[in-house]
Amino acid sequence: MTDHLGRRPVLAPAVTALVAVLCFSAPAAAAPPEPPHVLPGDAVASSVKADRSRWIVGARPGPESRAIARRMGARSIGGSAWVVPARRAGRLAAALERAGVLTYSEPDRLSQRRQAVAADPLSPQARWRDVVADPGLAPPPVTPTSPLLALIDSRLDETHPEFGAGNVATLGTQPLTDTHGTATAAVAAAPVNGVGIVGVWPGMRALNLPVPTQIRCSDSSSNINRAVSAGAAVINMSYGSASPCFAEYEQLQRATRAGVTLVAAAGNELAAGNPLEFPASLPHVLTVAAVGADLRATYFSNANAAVDLSAPGEGILTAVPPAYDRDGRRDGYEAVDGTSFSAPMVSAAAAWVRAQRPELTPDQVAQVVRLGARDVGRRGWEPSTGFGVLSVEGALRRKAPPEDPAEPNDGIVWVDGRAFGAPARPLWRGRGVARRFGLLDRFEDPIDVFRVVVPARSSARAVLSPRGGDPDLFVLPGTARAIPTGARFQRALVASSRRAGRRTDIVTWRNRSRKARTFYLFARVHAGSSSFDAAYDLTIRRAR
Repeated sequence: MTDHLGRRPVLAPAVTALVAVLCFSAPAAAAPPEPPHVLPGDAVASSVKADRSRWIVGARPGPESRAIARRMGARSIGGSAWVVPARRAGRLAAALERAGVLTYSEPDRLSQRRQAVAADPLSPQARWRDVVADPGLAPPPVTPTSPLLALIDSRLDETHPEFGAGNVATLGTQPLTDTHGTATAAVAAAPVNGVGIVGVWPGMRALNLPVPTQIRCSDSSSNINRAVSAGAAVINMSYGSASPCFAEYEQLQRATRAGVTLVAAAGNELAAGNPLEFPASLPHVLTVAAVGADLRATYFSNANAAVDLSAPGEGILTAVPPAYDRDGRRDGYEAVDGTSFSAPMVSAAAAWVRAQRPELTPDQVAQVVRLGARDVGRRGWEPSTGFGVLSVEGALRRKAPPEDPAEPNDGIVWVDGRAFGAPARPLWRGRGVARRFGLLDRFEDPIDVFRVVVPARSSARAVLSPRGGDPDLFVLPGTARAIPTGARFQRALVASSRRAGRRTDIVTWRNRSRKARTFYLFARVHAGSSSFDAAYDLTIRRAR
């Protein structure tokens, strides 16, 4: 990130923009969510707005967990997650725990779409697309293999004239219930067809994955899984909740692993406590705020440390089903407000970048999209607009940072086999020298965890050299199930190095047993650092 105080750190060009210094009051960056264990009747369950008739239970993927879940009448929503009637949740969790494969359990959280109530009638001449994409910038041709944008939303009206001669489809069979899914799809993908408006990438391949009006965590999770199965390159999520949901987080991590770029609306609750929203605030998700025609943050858009960039979100003229057109004209077009409509602009731009820069990884795409934004307001990153307002041209020109190939590795659960079925390949097995470049971000990539195998009666030495920011280095035993918190953290460590600033961190530890042992080596931003981000080079070898 660029410097929040307006000063730019002296770093290599590819990582110059990845270090930021806080100068505002923002919520503290939470550690990445760890697998919860909440069952019906637990006190914490009542604090979450959820569908009380259903429960989500996660188990290590495999035939044993599948057999137990099906015996209990559970339904798979993808990955390791199962939905079960709440009355059976305790029995299912207990059976999975006895088998040693239980990963988590939680209520089926509800989300809301991120559409605000328009403050004033706005001109049908609104030129929001010109703000994010220069009219003279030619989009890539659309082919059957062009990157696919999946929009998880309400059912769209595929009969709307706006989608004629386009490439927008839906997997929905339920009836239309509102304008939201049609509006977001048109913002992203409306073709040049002589009708109505033009989307960010006109005529792009887009797939609507319908969810009900009350969006449960299981609805979000299962449709993220469906989007990945359908070959999506980008997933747009114009909905959110102030409560995190681990099943949703797991599916997003699976999508990251599958090479998908993730985008979500920041939320419209600035005047209602300005909470962190989920999935927007989860790792590896581009979080999009809204600006008005003056390129200033809107009156409703959430402003916090999770915001990556912004896009127009006020008075957005877009297509809506004529039967639900509320502006009195019944022409199938309406001006709408909300971060819901800012997010698909960024999603379409990310797909455009992926089409023209296919060599980039999903995290590199996210970096060039947010760092290529047009700076507005105070110089540098701001909690209300992030790095600035979306610029397709800026994203296409922006130099990408080096690849961070180990993602997702934001916690032990993602590398020990519980989430993905098989453990991640060890970074080092006791021979030679292993090297890895990594990026950290308190929200987008908070922790990097690596499996390391140390031979019997041998010692290992890991060196973390900062390229920017202030990362620290830690070692946990292979028996650890999560990154400890509070007083347990220091007691659990095998070794650690927390040198402040740009100084190199070095850890050395020994396997005293007669067998090779697994350890977890992890890096994260220094707890007392004012920087949100860090970039580092990591090497590991035998200690002499």
